Amino acid sequence: MPRKAKDCMSEKNLFRMQYSALPDVLRVKGNINMDIMKKFGLFLIAAIAVTAFTSCNDDDGGEPLRTLITTVRTLDGGDYYFQRDNGETLYPGNKSRVPGYKPDPDKTQRVIIWFTLQNGIADYDYNIDLYFVENIYTGTSEIVTDAARLEELGSAKTGFQSNTFNLTKEWLTFYALYPVSDNSKHTFTVIVNEVKDEGEKGDGGAEQSEAAETDYLQLELRHNPGGDTQGYTDGYYVSFDLTPLAERLEGKKGVVLHIETNKNGPQEIKLDLLQKK
Repeated sequence: MPRKAKDCMSEKNLFRMQYSALPDVLRVKGNINMDIMKKFGLFLIAAIAVTAFTSCNDDDGGEPLRTLITTVRTLDGGDYYFQRDNGETLYPGNKSRVPGYKPDPDKTQRVIIWFTLQNGIADYDYNIDLYFVENIYTGTSEIVTDAARLEELGSAKTGFQSNTFNLTKEWLTFYALYPVSDNSKHTFTVIVNEVKDEGEKGDGGAEQSEAAETDYLQLELRHNPGGDTQGYTDGYYVSFDLTPLAERLEGKKGVVLHIETNKNGPQEIKLDLLQKK
């Protein structure tokens, strides 16, 4: 049975969230950050403000522009919609501003979208006016038991912006920083490292501090620059499909992500999963 479309007031209540409490929405307040705009080629809308979801219409009658990291889902006939990390769906009832965007039906793709909310539409949680859509790096996760595979995945050092991490059972997303000249050559993977080294560390592979808990799955970020000549350090969102690790995540409180960084050496980022009540 189709879900009833939400009305304007319920949309307002759903999206009224604090900056730090909405990890799947880009943390940009006030005017859109020009560095982010340049990375995603959005020079034309650089002056548009991204505001908190506090009302359906501004005093001047305009609906505020919003940003969201989400997953694109394809439909028959080349159509598509977006799915939030919490499962809610957004259908772009107006795609006139992005006529050239054609998602690959054979590929799971994470994207950043810029949009405004419109009146409800049947079968979807939200109806949106889509202003811009940009693919972000969409990687996977795996369990590695072979040293050759570990080497293939690479070990290039990678920085990160600490307030951008978002974890669900399906996705791990954050803003990565690394030297880059040709970004198309870079690949990233999140792994459970079970390659036995001299210390026979087993689960997680990476050095585990005393603070690491068995309630948390130990993960490593692997980065292969693909022979790219090092350029200036730049930043991009990366997102990883965690469904291949579903059995390992079962019953865990979250993950500890191990990242080798250039400036600060090995880092551990402890991330909690939202627990169902």
